[in-house]
Amino acid sequence: MYIIILTIILTFFSCNRIKKDTKNEFRKSEISQTWNDFLNILESSREKDFKELSSEKIRCYLCLENTNTEQKEMEILRENDSLWYDKIYDDLIYIPIDSFVKKDFDLIFNLEFVKILKENETIFHKRIIDGIEYYEILVTTTKPTIGHEGGQHNFQFKKINGKWKFNEIGTIP
Repeated sequence: MYIIILTIILTFFSCNRIKKDTKNEFRKSEISQTWNDFLNILESSREKDFKELSSEKIRCYLCLENTNTEQKEMEILRENDSLWYDKIYDDLIYIPIDSFVKKDFDLIFNLEFVKILKENETIFHKRIIDGIEYYEILVTTTKPTIGHEGGQHNFQFKKINGKWKFNEIGTIP
């Protein structure tokens, strides 16, 4: 248990150092304008612009359980389907953009959350998988305390036809 806590603390301090080292890179980064546009779109709740900046489907586990009804549906799935895990991560987790905007946009991107995204620590990480460029953007949304390790939201952008498209939202841990 002590090893786990030590690992979490070291990871936190490491991320802080990375944040400081990448502050200047953010201004020069090719994703910075897209991230700023994304935040401005969220702040003004421009759903049409959000759809244009997004992929056709958003990978979003949060979307599966963000209402009491959805939580009950997921509970029933887990209790009654032996393949529940595969169904969630191979199918259900990919939300069509129209459904995301209709059912999840306002629940996830409320004004308080958008303010946190704009003000809190942000880390950018570019990677290439199978020749496709991705940017992972991590925002510390819950500050660590003595009794809690803190948390981050991650946003993934994928380069599609030369443009960065919002592709995924998740949480860590």
